[in-house]
This record gives sequence, C-alpha cells and structure tokens, in this order.
Amino acid sequence: MPFFSIIVPVYNGLGHDLPVCLNSIWEQPLDKSLYEVICVDDCSTDDTRAWLAEQQRMHDNLRVIHHCENLRQGGGRNSGVKAARGQWIVFIDQDDYFHHDAIAKVYDHLVASDLEILIVDCTYECKGVVNNRLQHNFRHRQVMTGDQQIVRNSLPLAPWKFVFLRSLILDNDLFFNPHERIEDVDWVHRLAHAAQRTQYQPILFVHYLKNNGSTTASSFVSIETVYSSVRCVRRLFDLADTTFAHSHETVRRTTRNLASYLYWIALRGYLSTWDGVGKKGRFIKETIKLDSRSRASVWVRFAVAYPMAFSAMSNVASLFVPSLIRLRRLWKYRRGANPFK
Repeated sequence: MPFFSIIVPVYNGLGHDLPVCLNSIWEQPLDKSLYEVICVDDCSTDDTRAWLAEQQRMHDNLRVIHHCENLRQGGGRNSGVKAARGQWIVFIDQDDYFHHDAIAKVYDHLVASDLEILIVDCTYECKGVVNNRLQHNFRHRQVMTGDQQIVRNSLPLAPWKFVFLRSLILDNDLFFNPHERIEDVDWVHRLAHAAQRTQYQPILFVHYLKNNGSTTASSFVSIETVYSSVRCVRRLFDLADTTFAHSHETVRRTTRNLASYLYWIALRGYLSTWDGVGKKGRFIKETIKLDSRSRASVWVRFAVAYPMAFSAMSNVASLFVPSLIRLRRLWKYRRGANPFK
C-alpha cells in the first residue's frame, strides 16, 4: 500500500503543462513505492488520453481513470479519492508543479508526527519566471484543531495546500460538489472542521502557475464562474449555521466574514461580465441573504438591497472593464510584476 495517493484532475492536459506537472513528481527524491499517481481524465478532447497511456507503460505507479461525463475538477478529485490506495491524499492541478523536494519533506514530517492534516505552502508565479517566496508563511505552527486553524491562521483556499488522511473524506463524506467551477473554498473548511490534529508548516510544496487559461485569470470573462463564486459564498454562509453550529462563535464569525469578503469579490466579477439584468438580479436576490452578523461592505449591501439596479449598472460596466483589466495586466507584466495579482 503506498503512503501517498497523488491525484491530478486532467482536462486537455497536453495544452496545460501536464507533462511538467508529472515530471515534477517523477523527479522527487522519494522512493517510487511510497506513492501512486492517479490522473483522472475528465473527457479530454485532445491527445491527452493516448499520451497518458504511454506514460503508464513507463511508470508502474501511474493509474489513469477516464470519465464518461465531464465533472470538472471537483468530480475528478472525488473519483481519485475513491480509487486511491494510499493512506494520505495529495492534490495538484495539471498546470502546476511540485517544488523539487517537497513531497519528500512532507513524508519525513508526517512520519515523525501524529497528524490528520498537514497544511503546506505555495508560491504564485508566471510561466517562465520562477518564484520561491511563500504565499502564506503563517505565524502559528503548533498542532491544533481545524477550527483553531480557521481562527488563528485562516485557511488556504485551495485543496492542493492540504495533505490529509484519506479516511477524513471517507468517514465524514467530504466529497466535492461536481460540475461547480468554484468548488474548493467551502470544502477546505469542511475538511479542516473534521480534524482534531492539524498543523501548518512553511514547506514550499506547489508552484502555482497563473496564466491566461486558469480559472483565476479568466474569471472576469465568464458569467458562469461568477455565478459559481456566488454559490460558493452561499455555501460558506450555510456552513456557519449548520456544520459549525456547535463551534465557538469566533469560528462562525470568521467564516461569515470570509463569506462577506468573497461575496464582494464575486460581485466585482459582475462588473466585467454581461448577462440579462433580470437574471443577474434574481441570482443575487435568491442566492444570498445577509444578516446583521455579516461584516459586509457598503458595496455588497447595496447589491443585496437593490439587485436589479446593481445588475443594470454592472452590465454597463462590463462594456469596458475587461479591457481595463487586460491593460492593467499588460502594464504590470511589462514592469516585471505578477500581472494576475
């Protein structure tokens, strides 16, 4: 039985640096018997399937699962977890890559510890510009419950910053929402809440590549991504009142405040995407209902109070905001800064 199951959701991976991602695994200074790699092909339309078949002939610890229906990243991770044989789960996206000795460092730490979740770190970088600066570098590094992590450190909002026992998902039914574009923010909170022994360590684990094809970079041109972001916010608000119902009030308040902030981010996406005013307005009205416990900005409260007016205004803004975003990114790129921040 392998120690790690490394799960990679794949869709048209040859155009999204999948070879770089897998090579960063094969080159780890870690015995191959300690890990398996599970690539979950989510109905690719290019030559990815044939390429993965060739990779399987070269690597005995590579397994490939083929979906018959496109389930997006969350569905791919679900399939990988269900098929996994490893004790510990590691996620990575197809267009990112592992730091050169990251998995070996995590292995050494887990063997010497008694944890359910190890939270690691990452760096954001543009393709071709290597960056080794930690994104989070949290202050509190002792072992604590998942609820304590939420309050003391906050949680990274990406599944690939967590290395965790497979049994946590199976025993607590912590699977992702398939089909969703923004499926991970509420998931990491549910995962952390289920654990009593979590720890953050400043291990540079994943190099996260921001590019024009990523969800983060392209969200301002996709109304479906914006709607998915709002649904994610709704799930966070619901968590505060259901899953976290018996947690300390500080945990619930922290979760609601995060939801309010992410709602502001989602509504900012309204300004750069067009859809029918009625549809945009109804989506605000039917999806999010703020209460007095939410620390929401004036911007958010205006949108909730006057959803149709806000939606009409956002459609006007969508005529020029995407161009302004592209110009800003181009300007930052020419200055040598990260254009996607």
